[in-house]
Amino acid sequence: MRSGAILFFAFSVFAAEQPPDLIEAARKGKNDVIENLLAKGSNIEVKDRDGRTPLMVAAQYGRANTVEFLLAKGAKPDMRDANGWNAYMLALLAPSGVMHTPHDGVLRLLPQPRRFRLQVNSEWSPGKSIFSSCFMRPAEMEEHVRQIRPDAIVLEVLQRFAVSSGRGMIAIVRGDARGTSEKSNLAPATDIDATLDLAVEPGAACVQGTDRLTMVVRAQLARPQDHEPILERAFGLGVKTGMRTESATNPNQHAPLYEAWAKSQAGSIYWSVIEALLLRDQAPR
Repeated sequence: MRSGAILFFAFSVFAAEQPPDLIEAARKGKNDVIENLLAKGSNIEVKDRDGRTPLMVAAQYGRANTVEFLLAKGAKPDMRDANGWNAYMLALLAPSGVMHTPHDGVLRLLPQPRRFRLQVNSEWSPGKSIFSSCFMRPAEMEEHVRQIRPDAIVLEVLQRFAVSSGRGMIAIVRGDARGTSEKSNLAPATDIDATLDLAVEPGAACVQGTDRLTMVVRAQLARPQDHEPILERAFGLGVKTGMRTESATNPNQHAPLYEAWAKSQAGSIYWSVIEALLLRDQAPR
């Protein structure tokens, strides 16, 4: 009997120490619990250890009904967490660029950030990668890759991603002549919010009679008024077994494989740029 009483007491204390709070209720989308806690005097802008308010957490987890409820109760959508992210950014970037219907609903409820006009300059950087094709000499391989225009491929793929999967956050405008393919219909570069310079480094290594392809894109993002880049990152590093573990058995496969690689990296490049721009863009113009 005594042990049962102690166990009951311990459970009661444990329960008392961990009451439902606004953060947890927001994460689970329990508006009735939130209503009750607010009526008891809970702070609607309380923050968790990451500096996130109930509104931020609800947005992050795609709880559109709770986001709408908290906004009606006066929650501030412009609050920032410890990393500088607000509720809109958490909803936008939580799915890592994948279209999620719950997050789409959240994004429609929150104040919309302005769209960015991004000038992209994409340049092939020959000489930084090793060419050892099984099918041609180094000079021939370099000319072959020059005709493929991997820099233009990266630019075109990034442009398509911005239109099809980028939620309309960026309008990509034309950079210099080297960064635009002949097929491109990008607008002239005017009223630029930022410039993205992409150094494309393709490579080929002859391995057991096939060309194992690699490609690295080094991205540098800067605002016109800034002296220092706000993003410097390389994409495609850490690939241990070639490009998506695929190898070319003849030179005609080089271009399709480079394009496939560019498509696999377009989302990472795009959303990294979005995050950097939104973090820097603390207030609308």
